[in-house]
Amino acid sequence: MAKYGPDIGPNIGNSTRMPTANGPHNFQRSYYKSAQSSGTGIRVHYEDLQFTGTIGGEVIRARGIANGLLCATLSTINAAHFTGRVEAAKTVSGALNAVRATLEVAGNAPTPGGTLAALQLDVNAVASTVWGNEDAYIRVTNTGSTGLTNLFNLPAAGAASAYLSNFVVANHDTSAPATWNYAIKIRIGGVNAWIPVTTDTPND
Repeated sequence: MAKYGPDIGPNIGNSTRMPTANGPHNFQRSYYKSAQSSGTGIRVHYEDLQFTGTIGGEVIRARGIANGLLCATLSTINAAHFTGRVEAAKTVSGALNAVRATLEVAGNAPTPGGTLAALQLDVNAVASTVWGNEDAYIRVTNTGSTGLTNLFNLPAAGAASAYLSNFVVANHDTSAPATWNYAIKIRIGGVNAWIPVTTDTPND
C-alpha cells in the first residue's frame, strides 16, 4: 500500500527487497529506563489513530509470516510477543501484565453499537486446512519451572438477580446441584448460556 499524506519517515525495504539476516539478529532494539516515583506513567511508544469515517483499520499491524517449509522447527514464530518481567530479588506492589487489553467507551449512558470486545481471537484459514489435535484458539503453556495456580482471575460475582447484566453471578437456579455456587455468562450462537462453577475442592 502506498503512502498517503506527509512523509513521517522512510519505509524499510519492500515486499521483494527486504533487510535479511541469516543468523540470530535483532533488526531494531532500543533501551530506555524510567526512574519515576510520582506523576503519570511512562510509555516508550504512544500512538493514537482516530477513526472518523466508516472505514476501520489498525493502530499497529504486526505479521510474523512463515514463508518456508518446517519453519520454526526448533523455535516459535510470533506476530507479537510481550513479556512482563520481574527481575531477581525485585517485587511489584501494583499490577504487572504481560498483555493488558482495555476496551473504553466514553459518554453518558452511551450505546456505541457494533460488536465490541476487549479481546477478539480470530482464525483466517482456507477451507481445506487440516488442523492438528493440539491446535486451538487459546493455548496455555508453562515455559518455566513454576506455573500459575489460577487459569482466570475474575471480579466478584454479582447478585443472582443480575444474571443478565453481570457475567459472573451467584447461582440462582434452585433446581441445580447445591455445589453450583456461581454461573459465568457466555454467548453461544447469539444465545445466552451459563457455565456452572463450584467452589468445592476437586479432591473432596
